[in-house]
Amino acid sequence: MDFQIQVLLLAILFDIIFGEMPSSFHPVVWMGKLINLFVGAAPHHYRKMYGLLMMIFCTGITVLLASSLKLIGTGISGLVITAYFLKSSFSIRMLLVSAIGIQADLDSGKIEKVRSDLKTFVGRDTSNLSAHQSASAVIESLAESFVDGVLSPLFYFLVFGLPGALTYRMINTLDSMVGYKKEPFKELGYAAAKIDDIVNFVPARMSLPIIFISSIFFGKPIDALKTCISDHNKTASPNSGWSMSAVSGALNVRLEKVGYHVLGDKYQHPGAIHIKKAVFLVGFSSLIVIGVIFLIGKIPLVLF
Repeated sequence: MDFQIQVLLLAILFDIIFGEMPSSFHPVVWMGKLINLFVGAAPHHYRKMYGLLMMIFCTGITVLLASSLKLIGTGISGLVITAYFLKSSFSIRMLLVSAIGIQADLDSGKIEKVRSDLKTFVGRDTSNLSAHQSASAVIESLAESFVDGVLSPLFYFLVFGLPGALTYRMINTLDSMVGYKKEPFKELGYAAAKIDDIVNFVPARMSLPIIFISSIFFGKPIDALKTCISDHNKTASPNSGWSMSAVSGALNVRLEKVGYHVLGDKYQHPGAIHIKKAVFLVGFSSLIVIGVIFLIGKIPLVLF
């Protein structure tokens, strides 16, 4: 079996069995600490240029360190260490389990707990969300995280190997930490936000056929296609609308971020049951992504 396939298989097993690593040993946490060092030293002037240099340094050091792991070789130790780092670039178990937990609390009427838990799930203000708005937030997050938490890192692993997966994760982490359109990050995070849009461009659009196939089993494929075509450009991000509107159509639910966008406005408001359906849809979509990589076999596209 090809080493890259072995790495992917072991990384998936790590995700299924162990979930997320302890924060002290999590490479993405290390990325966050490096970014915070740069943010703390950011000047008051020339912040856009500084943000560009920050992004170049952080992604450059990631490529260098990820590429250096090849020196370990392809033995057992090399396999385990490479799989460990690959696992840090994607998350399937935590995404699905977290959503199921919120669904259970919604079913039990624990709206205050749901609002509290949602703070770590979405970036919006959750303090006054209703039950259906909470369900919408979870489903949107599942759909968006399918791209940036599963499809994109594995896509870049397929093309560029471990350096591609980890560099994507660094770019996405930069965007999540500083890629805001408001101060103090408007200029500092400008480069990170733009590069994140670029690297997610292809995977976001790939999400439509994958969700279409999944919705044959767990939704309505034609509605997924139609809603994605009509609503994918309604979000502020040029990429997130693709997977979110496809999931909206597949489940026939209205997904709304109050004051920002409405996807599938002709559909019903979502409830707890729709979160469960979204978990099956996104989970199966993740299996399709993994299955396609395994079918490719030796991953001939890897460039590093």
